Parts: sequence; structure tokens; C-alpha cells
Amino acid sequence: MNVRVATVVGALLFIVGCSATPPPRVLPPSTAAPRGAPSGLATGRVLYSSGGLDLWASAPDGTGRRPVTKDGSTGGYAGGRWSPDGSLVAAERFMPGEGGTALFLLRADGSSVRLTRVDTFLDGYVWSPDGRYLAYGEVVSGATAAAGGLTGVGAVGDVHLYDVRAATDLVIGPGTHPAFSPDGTHLGFAHLAGAIASADLTGLAGAKAPERFPTQMLVNLADLTRISTAIAPRGMGLIGGPQYSSDGKLIAYAAIENGPVLEAEQIVYIQEAVSGAPPKLFALGKTGALHHVADLRWSPTSLTLAYTIINAQPHHHWLYAIDARSGERRELFDSQQHFLDYSWSPDGKTILLQVDDGDEWLYFRPDHAGPVGSVTPGGWRPEWCACGGRA
Repeated sequence: MNVRVATVVGALLFIVGCSATPPPRVLPPSTAAPRGAPSGLATGRVLYSSGGLDLWASAPDGTGRRPVTKDGSTGGYAGGRWSPDGSLVAAERFMPGEGGTALFLLRADGSSVRLTRVDTFLDGYVWSPDGRYLAYGEVVSGATAAAGGLTGVGAVGDVHLYDVRAATDLVIGPGTHPAFSPDGTHLGFAHLAGAIASADLTGLAGAKAPERFPTQMLVNLADLTRISTAIAPRGMGLIGGPQYSSDGKLIAYAAIENGPVLEAEQIVYIQEAVSGAPPKLFALGKTGALHHVADLRWSPTSLTLAYTIINAQPHHHWLYAIDARSGERRELFDSQQHFLDYSWSPDGKTILLQVDDGDEWLYFRPDHAGPVGSVTPGGWRPEWCACGGRA
């Protein structure tokens, strides 16, 4: 078990673990990955973790690799995200002796500041579109669940908003896994009451930051239970953090059914980003463990939603793309090899996926089944940024 999986197992509430992974199967010729990166990739830099130790950066085709950090021996880096202009890095770290990961802000001069408190668990972090704010979820007790920001019963924590210019921290409300709307005026998050919340940030434009932010519940578990009865008759019990579409008009989120986790259905919902809007449902099946939350990411240029998912019974990993306009869902990849982390290219034409077994990057087109290229080695939690980056 690698460092990342071992840390997640120790930090999260698992109802059931993965079944033993069978020997890797041979992919059919139609889905076998061509060697080398595909031509015509968007420019930019990819930030990634090298084996959970330090952050590195490379060109999108894997060339020009350079270290971004060199202090991973004092606390390994799980991953990071550049600010929109590439001058700062928000980094998630494994700190020795702590049960959860921590969030650090890395500055261009080499200095850093820790944002989360000691022995808390970081559950989602994101830059504002203008790069001034860094939002993050901090769970101080109770359960949390991996990629989608699902919160377990009894979880206690808040969504924070850190102003990188003023070095001040504001509390938005109880919840996890925040996401900014593309215009930066709203911050969506998974509210601990079991709802998708949207905080109005327009007050930040004033001379003084407001003490409170008007917050509206867009949908809650009772709503989802009512509309999901045919798929999940026991009702929905856990809700994940939202993701905004590139035009800001839609949100996507996941929820898991009540009851024994091996029998619980997981569903992805897409709806307009307003209270009371009717969601479209996309059933994922019985995914088998709380940490197998769908990782949702919208294309930066279209209404295409990608997601990765793990199924424990039998053990399989999938990459899918959903066209939110037509409702068409396309399977891009199915493998017994472990993967979950991926990133869209800035032009929305390519998905870069990290396969942990064998440590390689696979490249996908959202309208094409199977990989269109591969590069070895890869790197954990790749984040493809249009910025030049610090490396």
C-alpha cells in the first residue's frame, strides 16, 4: 500500500475496504494506450506530487520536469494547485504525527504559511478565479470521505475563505469541499446539515469584508430522497460538494444512499445553480465504500462533466464523460488498475489521468473511448494550469 492510500485509510471513516485487486487485465487493442503524449496538446504546466514526497512540474507531455518543492522529507506533498497567475501554490501535505492532511500556501520567495490547524483534516480547497482568495474545508472531528467532499454523520468543520493579500481568514459556514462560481460571486459547498449551499460573496467588493455571508440551500437530502426513490429506495444519506459548470449556470454533485454501504447506490446529479431547480439523475451503481466518492470535474470550455469512480465489488475503476445538454454518458476507460486523479486541459480538449499502478499518465479525449496517449512516469494528482507556473 502506497503512502497516499495508507494515509487516507488512517484519516477517513471506511465502512468497507476495497477487495483485493486481481492481476491487471490486458486491454483490447481498441483501448490500449499508444506510447507517448498525443500531438496538439494545450500549453501550460502540470503540477503533481512525485510519489507523495515533493511537488514537481512539467510540460503537459511530461517533458521538462523540475522540482517545485524540496522539503517533502519534513512533510510529504499529496498534491497542489497553482494560483491562476502561477505565482502561488496551494499545497496539501501529510504532516508527521497528524491524522489528516494540512493546507499550506507556498509563496514565490520560498516562504510558506500553514492555513489549517494542527491535527485537522483538509477536505477540499480551491482558488478564486482572480487568485485573491483560497477557499478550503477543514474538518475538526468526525468523518469525512475523500474526493467528493462527502461528510459523515457527526462531522464538525467549516468552510474558510483566506485572503492571500491581507493574510486574513474568514469562516463561511459549516461544511466541506468548496467551489467558486466562474465569476467568483458565489461559493458552493457541502453543508453539514446535508445540503448543497451557496454563499453570496458579493460583499467582498466593499471596503471591509462582511462578518457574515448570505447563504442559500440549493438542494438537500430530503429533496434528493424524494426524486431518487426509484433508484435508491432507502433514501439518500450523504451528499458531496458541488462543482460549477464553465458558464456558472449548472452545478453537479454526488450523493450516496442510506443503508449498508455494499448495497448503497451512488448518484450524480446535475441541475441549474438555483434553489429548487429539478436535478437530472445519473446512477453510478453500488460503489461499495464511502471513500469511493465520484470525483467530478467540468470541462473548462463546455458543458461536459467528467467523473472517475471506483467499484469495490468487483474492483474496477472508470472514467466517464457526461454531456449535460443531451444527457449522453460515455465510458472513456474501464480498468482494474487503480486511478482516481485527473485534470482537464485548459482548452477542454484533453483529460490527463494518473494511473497509480505502473505510475503513468494516460491522455483521453472526452468524445473518444480509450486513451489516445501515455507517458511514463506519471505523477500523483496532476493539475494542468494555463499559467506558466513557478517551475
